[in-house]
Amino acid sequence: YPARGSESFTKLYNKRTAVERVFAYLKEYFGMKRTRHRGVRAGVDFQLSTLAYNLSKFALDKLNKQLNSFQKVA
Repeated sequence: YPARGSESFTKLYNKRTAVERVFAYLKEYFGMKRTRHRGVRAGVDFQLSTLAYNLSKFALDKLNKQLNSFQKVA
């Protein structure tokens, strides 16, 4: 465990907060807050939700990259 206030602690903290933001987003917008089942069904629901989240983020990043390159040309 890195000491508080060190550079490695800051990097680790930023990674953790990024993950927590993703989990909060999944709970709020993909209905993971209301999950009341266990086992395979819960795992499949979680995996499909994370797949949808990752695909939407990937598409948005790609679109933003195209828009930025278009704006640089124009």
